Formats: sequence, C-alpha cells, structure tokens
Amino acid sequence: MLGGMNTSKGIRQHVDLRFSAIKLPPVRDILVLGRKHPNGKAGVMECFRFIAPDEFEMIEIGDEDPVVEAVLINKRILKRMNADGVLGVLRQHVFPFISSGEAINVDFEVATEVGGIVVDRP
Repeated sequence: MLGGMNTSKGIRQHVDLRFSAIKLPPVRDILVLGRKHPNGKAGVMECFRFIAPDEFEMIEIGDEDPVVEAVLINKRILKRMNADGVLGVLRQHVFPFISSGEAINVDFEVATEVGGIVVDRP
C-alpha cells in the first residue's frame, strides 16, 4: 500500500517526488566522448541528429589522445572560437580528468572583447 501503513506487517512507505522540465539536448555546449563509451561516437552523433539537428559538430581526436575519441561542439561556440582553440583548452583542462568509457558534459562560455575601434566622423 503506497503512502500508507500496511497494518499487517507494520511496514510504512514514504515517497518524495521532485521533477522539472529538461531541455533537449541535455548537452548545451560540448560533449567529450571517451574511446570506450558504450554508444560510440556514431551512436551519440545519431542521437544528436534527432534531438538537435545541425547544432553540433563532431571533431574526431584520432590518435592524439589515448582516452578521448571525439568531441561534439555546439556550432555557436565555433562562431566565436575556432576548433583548434576549443580543443586546446579541452586538452589542457578537461581531457586529463576523463575516463575511457565516459561522456562528459562541458559548459564552455566564450566572451569576446573588441577594443581600439576607430570610427571616422563625417
């Protein structure tokens, strides 16, 4: 009997629920895939094609890293910073903490500042 008392055995059950809406895809900026991830890079990319078509670009790492196989980067990030720059940051600050079978969600914010702009006055 859920939420009540089963008097014959003295068992009591209590249920707490908490729920909220999720946004798809569950990854907003970057997903780093380990080499032994159960779904593999092709499976993960196929999922992203359904839930976020044309939003992410997959960069294959090749033999450059023994643990990381691929990185999915939101294309809006690639408009602000080139893929080599993003991968450089990830290699230094994220890749060392990844295990082979993992998929790691990375929040990656890029701020751009432009200074020294000269405007000709008519």
